[in-house]
Amino acid sequence: MAVITTSTVSIRCAGHNGRATLREAVDAGWRMCRICRTFICPKCIQEFDLKMTGACPSFIFGIDRHQLSPGPIPIEEVMLFVETNKSEGITGGLLEALFFEDEQMGFMPFYAAVEKKAEEEEKDDELNLEPPKIQEEIWSSFGFVMTKRRRGKFITWEKIG
Repeated sequence: MAVITTSTVSIRCAGHNGRATLREAVDAGWRMCRICRTFICPKCIQEFDLKMTGACPSFIFGIDRHQLSPGPIPIEEVMLFVETNKSEGITGGLLEALFFEDEQMGFMPFYAAVEKKAEEEEKDDELNLEPPKIQEEIWSSFGFVMTKRRRGKFITWEKIG
């Protein structure tokens, strides 16, 4: 079992998705948004302040857009959270988000990819409901034919004349 210290716990920046150990993050001046409890590095704080008028980068992960309210990283709370939620072994997963008071605020940053796949499946279902297109084509081997295609994919054909 791995020893949990500030140099073995990693956190991710919500802005550029880079990671750092808790010790490195605190030394580099990373902050935590008091509203959504996500971590942000100083460079991303400046970028989002200039380009996004101070919006918190957590909206990337589906959290409602709000103004960034940076505060210090509560090291004791993070370590307590890690102790109670640690994975077995030394290759346990990284902490993606911490301390959500409401279940609706809780998230894992990669769920956006799952939602995207679900949306694509819905679009595929809608596209499969499209009526097929019937068109006339001239084939070198059969001459003049009628074809039936859906989304450009061949379904069937019939020789004419």
